[in-house]
Amino acid sequence: MRKAEFVIILILAVLLPFTPACRGEEEKEGAHELEEIIVTAPKPEDVPDYVQDVISPEEIRRPVMSGSVLDALGNQAGIQFQRGSLSSSESGKLRLRGFNENRLRILRDGIPVHRDGSFGNGPVDWSTLSGEDVERIEIHRGAGPAKFGNTLGGVVNIVTRKPDEKPETSISTVYGSHDTWDTKASHAWKIGPAAWSLSASHYETDGYLRNNFTERDNFSADLSFDLSGGFEMGAGLTVSDMENGNPVYNRPDSPYYKGGDPDADERELGGPGIGARLLQGAFAWGERSATEDENIAFTAFGLKKFASGHIRTDFRIWNQDRHEVYYDATDSNKKIYERDTKAEDDNWSLQAEAVFQLGAHRLEAGGEVQRHGWGEQTVRFIDESYFNGSINFFKFIREGFKGQPDTLGYYAAYVQDTWEIHPKVTLEAGLRQEWFEADSIDSDAFGFDWPAEVGELDENHADPRVALTVRPWEGGSFTARFGIAHRYPTSPEYFWWYLNNGTGFFNTDFNSEEARQYELSYEQSVSDMFDFFVRGYYYDIRDYIASTFVPGVGSVYYNIGEAEIKGTEIGVSADLPYNLRAWANFTWQEGDKDDDPWDTENQLAGQLADFPEIMFNAGLDYAYGEKFTARLWLNYVDDREHFKGRELTELDAYTLLNASATYRVCETKHGKWDLLLSAANLLDEDYEEEEGYPMAGATVIGGVRVSF
Repeated sequence: MRKAEFVIILILAVLLPFTPACRGEEEKEGAHELEEIIVTAPKPEDVPDYVQDVISPEEIRRPVMSGSVLDALGNQAGIQFQRGSLSSSESGKLRLRGFNENRLRILRDGIPVHRDGSFGNGPVDWSTLSGEDVERIEIHRGAGPAKFGNTLGGVVNIVTRKPDEKPETSISTVYGSHDTWDTKASHAWKIGPAAWSLSASHYETDGYLRNNFTERDNFSADLSFDLSGGFEMGAGLTVSDMENGNPVYNRPDSPYYKGGDPDADERELGGPGIGARLLQGAFAWGERSATEDENIAFTAFGLKKFASGHIRTDFRIWNQDRHEVYYDATDSNKKIYERDTKAEDDNWSLQAEAVFQLGAHRLEAGGEVQRHGWGEQTVRFIDESYFNGSINFFKFIREGFKGQPDTLGYYAAYVQDTWEIHPKVTLEAGLRQEWFEADSIDSDAFGFDWPAEVGELDENHADPRVALTVRPWEGGSFTARFGIAHRYPTSPEYFWWYLNNGTGFFNTDFNSEEARQYELSYEQSVSDMFDFFVRGYYYDIRDYIASTFVPGVGSVYYNIGEAEIKGTEIGVSADLPYNLRAWANFTWQEGDKDDDPWDTENQLAGQLADFPEIMFNAGLDYAYGEKFTARLWLNYVDDREHFKGRELTELDAYTLLNASATYRVCETKHGKWDLLLSAANLLDEDYEEEEGYPMAGATVIGGVRVSF
């Protein structure tokens, strides 16, 4: 254990039991010790019925090594992580029921935060989503109401705290393993018709892998006004600036191997990748090689309230500029390559909804538009002596390319009726119409001389959704749900498929995914002291989009003819004596496939890749009012089969034991002071979430938070 980690644990261990309560004029007359109580977290009243799980702000604000809200999802049924580093600087690392982020909808206050995902971006940048201003996270699995589209796996909605007439300010700073610092601040207030919320954070870490450092700054601001006549309008801005080190290949077969660092593969955090074009391939780059991203997004909304409902529109536009630089493996001062990229180029979305309660019917209608594309890439410097002859063929490595903004278009409209037939029976029925188009790609858009003989994609589908909920007795409910859902290709999927067709490397048809999803669930609660659920689900998916990476070629995307995903989720939580609450959830899942043109020898024997059959989470919470809270929990993930090119490998199962605690040092009318501590992987387990990138052993992070 490093000295800094030992000091943190020692200080907190000494302070927690003996720190005195605040004294002074702020104490109320007749002050007495807090009664021992258990804090439970029932679902808030404004959470829709279709939401299955709600993550509380206490869990979201627990300090974590990544500095993002992603870790708060790790204890939920059906959740799997596929991260290559603790800092969560990479995207596309959340899976729900086996579906990755391309097949999920990640929302912030109901607005999708998905990126185009070009140049290795991935769909969601979790590192920009800090938990300091988050009120809760809502999770819905499967094909939900018709308002949700272009998703197979479900919805994760991050709900931010709404300002009220009492100003709220919070500042926290924590320090931990691998020289990780995470400092956050937030402020929210409503004065008359105006309301605003501000948040900022600074995060830095040396990282666990070789040259996997991270430094980032985030800022967000939201402003709204209540106007006469029931109107409200507002706007928001989010900005992030981050630099991440590109992990260096560090295995014994490398001439530049460092035994003091973990064995791991290399990784380019930008794209298209240069590794396959370098003379030494994976060995080529070394320390200081890094990728810097600057992100900015602007949102605006308008709302009209009525006695029986509302009409709302939301607009979002975002851009991302990326800078990459690579240095020689033997000399970290010798630059070998540098380029600039407009990774997200004025991509935008617009959505609208109308919601009205008419008697026993809750009627909803709306739609959305999304336009995506990728921008230009400019090579600032290249030492061609480090590259093989393929740069004469793949000239985008040497010269860059002009990109192709506004390539993909997605449009949708929906209607939904939630009908309370009887106080114990509710019927949901909806229909979603979707249109998708992808333009043909100019050969100059990705730096190739020949025209690819591929046309445009143009599809449209009508997807029905229906659900029936019966509540036969107090606290109990049965729900049956059926839905058809489509998921359309992202720009990277479409781009690489288009490219491989143009080169003739792997020429297949390419279609959107279609899933028929069936689900049965039962939930039971008893006096807010005991909760239980069981869910069974089955997905029948046609044209499942799969991918692999081929050295010397790049990413390859194609359709698997048919895939089936089925599973069961069981969860229970209960209040216990001595201010304890125990909880656990169990997931069994299975993924089968048929007609896989890449796995022609059926090495996976019908199984989907990277798919654990068993996952289990369990924990024990303790709460002494707001004075002291603690949690001890474990996460188990079964072994998984994985393709590396055409080579089949296996990732071992792992079990993680974790703990966290919050202690209220002082509370006066001027503020609240809390000590924070979290420890992960206490058993120091060796494990990988993604093949080739070991995760850290035991880590600890702790600090202080003040709220006023």
